[in-house]
Amino acid sequence: MDTLNVVLPQLIHLGALLYMVCFLFRNQIMLRLFAIGGDFAYIAYFFTAAERPLWEAIAWASANVAINGIMIGLVLRDQHATHMTDRELQLFRTFSCLTPGEFRRLMKLATWTEVETDQHLTREGSELNNLYYFYEGTVVIEKSGRQIHPKPVLFIGELAFLSAAPASATVVAKLGSKFVRWEAKSLRKLLEKDQSLNHSFMKLLNMDLAAKVARS
Repeated sequence: MDTLNVVLPQLIHLGALLYMVCFLFRNQIMLRLFAIGGDFAYIAYFFTAAERPLWEAIAWASANVAINGIMIGLVLRDQHATHMTDRELQLFRTFSCLTPGEFRRLMKLATWTEVETDQHLTREGSELNNLYYFYEGTVVIEKSGRQIHPKPVLFIGELAFLSAAPASATVVAKLGSKFVRWEAKSLRKLLEKDQSLNHSFMKLLNMDLAAKVARS
């Protein structure tokens, strides 16, 4: 009993210490786990610090535990490629810079297309309102009278998307090709709101541009 009388008053210090330690982590899961540990120490203290439990303080600490628990679940979901269809998994494997959560947010705006007849995606010098990602089939790029037959996977219209300039080439997707399309204005709005996705997606575009330069 004497030991409990010594230990119980120290719980508030343990809770404060765990909260201080949690902010040393960049990893969201570790940060929130230590925060939960701190809240449990606070809850134990609030049960024993007075003649009756401090229910108001216990309620707020319990709410913090619940919120951090939910956020850990969301972080874990973002880190795992679960609940994806076969075609989404196929595409996700080519998006090496994106987490599963970022990929899901990006694909909410995407339109999936399988070409049933040769289709012009862009025309040189014309305004381009879409960004395309070609992942299967055959595509022909015509620029200044020269034809290029690149292999998938690659973005189409990324320069126009980044600079809001007219299309720099004419691109034709051949029969059976598969690509996804984003409406440029909606995609820009999403990237402006989601800085984590914006950073990863810009890295992806830069890698695509570097690969095209290396092939040219």
